[in-house]
Amino acid sequence: MNTIQLHTNMPRNITMIPNEFLDHYMSGANGEFLKIYLYLLRWAGFPEANITTASIADFFNMTENDIKRALRFWEHEGLLQIGWDPDGNISAICLRPVNAPYDQAIPPEAEPTEIAPDTQKQMPPTPAFAGNPSSENSSRQIPSYSMENIQDFMNNDHGDELFIVIQEYTGKPLNQTDMNTILFFYQELGMSVDLIEHLFEYCISNGHRRMNYIQAVAIGWAEAGIRTVEDAKTYCASFNQLNTAVMNAFGIKNRYLSEDELLFIRRWNKEFHFSQEIITEACRRTIITAGSASFKYANSILERWKDQQVKTLEDVRRLDEAFEKNKAQRAAKQQENKAAKAPAGKKPASRFHNFNQRSYDYGEMEMEFVKKLHSRSQK
Repeated sequence: MNTIQLHTNMPRNITMIPNEFLDHYMSGANGEFLKIYLYLLRWAGFPEANITTASIADFFNMTENDIKRALRFWEHEGLLQIGWDPDGNISAICLRPVNAPYDQAIPPEAEPTEIAPDTQKQMPPTPAFAGNPSSENSSRQIPSYSMENIQDFMNNDHGDELFIVIQEYTGKPLNQTDMNTILFFYQELGMSVDLIEHLFEYCISNGHRRMNYIQAVAIGWAEAGIRTVEDAKTYCASFNQLNTAVMNAFGIKNRYLSEDELLFIRRWNKEFHFSQEIITEACRRTIITAGSASFKYANSILERWKDQQVKTLEDVRRLDEAFEKNKAQRAAKQQENKAAKAPAGKKPASRFHNFNQRSYDYGEMEMEFVKKLHSRSQK
């Protein structure tokens, strides 16, 4: 087995893991591939090290094919270059500088499928996410910051501490897109470091970890004029109460509300300006009429009430009375029209009137009887 000449232009006294690798490449590789790349980093620049595909396989308790597959993966990623001898064996590996494509436009975060909640586990009601904006607001363009901008935020504005805290909340390292979005919260939305930390705590503690969803909530808070943690807590408290009331009215238990459902609640409260009692009354009528917790059906009720300028439950009661009165008038009118269309004339005959009566001549019957008697006496 040929010894692999492993070399690099990185310093030899430490094992360096470039931030670009952690930000851009690490999330796309499985654990086995990561271990092999870190192993190569450890021994890079030590020509005296006796490295072979067999020795690497023995170290990790893998097969040589596993090692070669990992090496081809990293070569495809552009992080190393493999040299082959005439017999088809790996003779050299050169670790290349890690240059993540930060200068390219950062693609929008893909919208993953909502994970079905564990309905077997009892979960507390999800607070309605105060300030959760419409799709128009949540798609607000985020600038593409350079690594120098991010590094300056980390060095001068306690951004490094914030990133560490957020990584603890999310349970994963932040990538370039994540850090770019956090800097957007700080610079463009004017959120303080403390408020950003509270934002992540608030969203993640209620089951929402996706960055694009957290971004939507942040924009909503900014539009509502929230500038401190206390502002956010006060602002969210009303939504928590409204959300719980809607869930109770619909009989929703053991699951979180979806983002679409939360958007419906926000619309009813912020766009239609309906109180909690009006909203829950619409939910109650939805269950009675539709037989299920249909947010679309409840929305149709509330849209109609908005068009009829409903403000209180008393307005709803007056609408109900007007509807019942109109309904009774329509029924009476239909009855009158039906009676007017009935044909005029004599009453229909009963079965006694339909009986065909017989007519008898009693004088003739008597003469016939006398004749019969006379004839019998002559005999």
